[in-house]
Amino acid sequence: MTEWTPYDIPLNMHPQKPLITYLARCFNIEPILMHHLFVHNIKNEESLSNFLYPCLDEMHNPFLLNEMKEAIVRIIQAIKNNEKILIFGDYDCDGITATSILYKALRMLKANVDYRLPIRSEGYGLSPMAIEQLADDISLIITVDNGSSAHPAMEIAKRRGIDVIVTDHHDILGKHPDCHAFINPKRLDNTYPFTGLAGAGVALKVVQALFIAGKISWQKYGPLFLELATLGTIADLMPLEGENRIICWLGLRIMNNNPQPTLRKLFKLLKINHVDSSTIGFQIGPILNSCGRIDDPNKAVRILMNPSTTDQELHYLINLNKRRKEMTKHQFSQIEKKIIENEWYKQKVIVVCDEFDNGIIGIIAARITNRFKKPAIVISQHGTGSARSLNGTDFSIINVINKCSQYLNKFGGHQAAAGLSMDLRDFDHFRLAIQQAALEEEPLQPKINFIGNIPFHLFSNHLFDDLSALEPFGMAFPKPLFYCSPIAIRHHQTFGKNNEHLKFTIHKKEAIAFNKGAFKKQLQEQALPEFLYTPNCIKKKDFLIHDLRIAP
Repeated sequence: MTEWTPYDIPLNMHPQKPLITYLARCFNIEPILMHHLFVHNIKNEESLSNFLYPCLDEMHNPFLLNEMKEAIVRIIQAIKNNEKILIFGDYDCDGITATSILYKALRMLKANVDYRLPIRSEGYGLSPMAIEQLADDISLIITVDNGSSAHPAMEIAKRRGIDVIVTDHHDILGKHPDCHAFINPKRLDNTYPFTGLAGAGVALKVVQALFIAGKISWQKYGPLFLELATLGTIADLMPLEGENRIICWLGLRIMNNNPQPTLRKLFKLLKINHVDSSTIGFQIGPILNSCGRIDDPNKAVRILMNPSTTDQELHYLINLNKRRKEMTKHQFSQIEKKIIENEWYKQKVIVVCDEFDNGIIGIIAARITNRFKKPAIVISQHGTGSARSLNGTDFSIINVINKCSQYLNKFGGHQAAAGLSMDLRDFDHFRLAIQQAALEEEPLQPKINFIGNIPFHLFSNHLFDDLSALEPFGMAFPKPLFYCSPIAIRHHQTFGKNNEHLKFTIHKKEAIAFNKGAFKKQLQEQALPEFLYTPNCIKKKDFLIHDLRIAP
C-alpha cells in the first residue's frame, strides 16, 4: 500500500513560518504554495525571483561541458570546408527534438548537413550497421540523445575515417566512447554545473556554444530553439529544476504567445488554447513519440522543420497516436490477464516476454508498474526490452539490469527507466537473475508526498492562478498535492469503456479519479473516502484525484 506522507512540518507549526509567510507576501503567493517552493529548496528572495522570472542570461556557459571546445572547433572546420555532416538521433520525442534543434542551427550556419534517426526495428543508438551503410562523402557524425555506449560503431567509424562527436545525456555504464569529442553532463569527470539536461538540452548547449564561437547573439536567436528543447525535456521526464526550468519556462511562454508555425497549427487542430507541462506530457509528447514507436521518426523531424507543414501531415501524426493508444490498450489487457493468472505480480520485478510491438513496450512496462506497484521489464519476441522502476521509490532498475548484463547483448538507461536487447534463449536465466539482483536494491515502499491539508470543498479558486505562475511542473518539481480528510460524496458516476474511471462533485467542485471506478460500490454504501488531489485545468477549475482510499 502506498504511504501518504507530508513533505514537511505543517505550515502553522513550522519553525520557518515567519520566513515562508514573508516570502509569500513579497511575491504575492499563497503561503501554502510558498511552503511547496520552500521544501523544494527555494528559500530566499534571490532564488524565488530566479525561479519565478527565469531569463536566458542565467544559462550556464556551454564551454563548461567537457570537450565542448573540441566539438565546436571540429564542427566549424566542417562548415568552412563544406564537409558532409550527419546528425544521428534517437526515435523518441527527445531524440526527434534534439535532431531538429541541431539541424535547424547548422542549416542557419550554412552547413552541409543531413540527419538520420533509426526506426525501432533497427534498435537504439548508433550501430555498426548504420555506420557501414553511410555514404562515402560523410566525414563527421554528430549523435544527439545517444552514443555513450556505441563502442562497436566507433571502431567502424574510425576505420572508415569518419570523425564522431557524441552528444548524449544517458548514464554512462562503462568506458567513454572512443570518439573525437564526448559531450555528456553525466560523465564522471563532469565539470558542468547541471547534470539533468535532456538530449534536446545538450543539443541546445552545442548550438549555444556554436553561436558564442561565431559571435552570433544568443539573446536574439536562442529563443528560436527553446520550444523544441522544452518538448524534449518535458517528454523525456527530465528534472524541471535549474537550467531545465529556464529552458521550459521560456519555451512555454513562446508556445503560448508566438509559437512556431507547425506547433501553432498542431495546437489549433488539437483545440489547445493554453500550453502547460501537462499539455506537452499528455498530448504533444505522445504524438511525436508515436511516430518513433510505430512509424518512422524521420517524418516527425521533417514535419517539425517545415514551416509550411500541412494540416494533412499533422493529422497523420495525430492518427498515428490514436492507433498507438489502441495497440497499447489491447496488448496491456492481454498481459495483465497473464500476470494475474500466473501470479507473476508476486515477483520482485515483473519480467514478461510476449508478442508485444517493439514500439510500445515502454508504455506497457509503465502500465504494469502502475497497475501492480512493482518494477517491470517487458520483452518482445524480437528480444528487445524496456524497463520501468516504481515511482516514489529509490529502486534503481538500471542497477538491477547491470548486475544481469551477462545475459544481454546491450542495455542502457537510468534509475527510473532502461532499455535492453537479448537472445531469448537466455530469458529464463535472465528472469531468475533479475529476482536475485532485486534483493540487493532499496525496498519497495512507494510513498506520495503532499504539501498540506485543504478540505476539497474549501479549495479557493484563486489558488489556480497562483499555481499557473509556478509552471512548469514535472520531475523534481511536481504539482503540489493536497490531502482531503474523509468526506461524504453524494454525486458520483463512473465513465470509460469499462466504467474504470470515477468522476464526482462536492459543492460544485468536480474531480476525476482515473482507474478508481471500483470504488463506486463503496461510495454508494455511504463510505467516506479520503484522497490526495491536485488542481487540473485552470479554465475549468476542476481537479485530479491522485490517490483515494476508504477511511477505516
